[in-house]
Amino acid sequence: MRKKGFKKAKELFWYSDSEPNEVLIAVCHLICLPLAIISDFEDAHWGLMIFGIVSGGFQLWAVLWTDCLKYRLYAVQAATLIGISTCVNLHLEGLLVGSRTGWIIILLFAIWNTVRVVKQKIEKDA
Repeated sequence: MRKKGFKKAKELFWYSDSEPNEVLIAVCHLICLPLAIISDFEDAHWGLMIFGIVSGGFQLWAVLWTDCLKYRLYAVQAATLIGISTCVNLHLEGLLVGSRTGWIIILLFAIWNTVRVVKQKIEKDA
């Protein structure tokens, strides 16, 4: 019998591969975040922009060019911090409205990636 509904969602959340999402988040932080910061903020948040570019590049490297779960874990944790920082900055500037709420989705996927990679690391080390 095939699982459906909540059981299927739970299985996908816990056991599906997070690498495609990790690549997506990396590209968002590497390219989209700097463009958004430059266009949305009067005073560009250079620290967040540079951290996003470096972290996005590191995440792409960790997923696509290494086979190291430890590096992927560092990368998804950094991506989650960037997601939190981005949403907080947008909120504090009164800009977390309309299409910019898409950054909340990016944050949620970054958190999901962290959960999946932590779970994968625990299973590997056990």
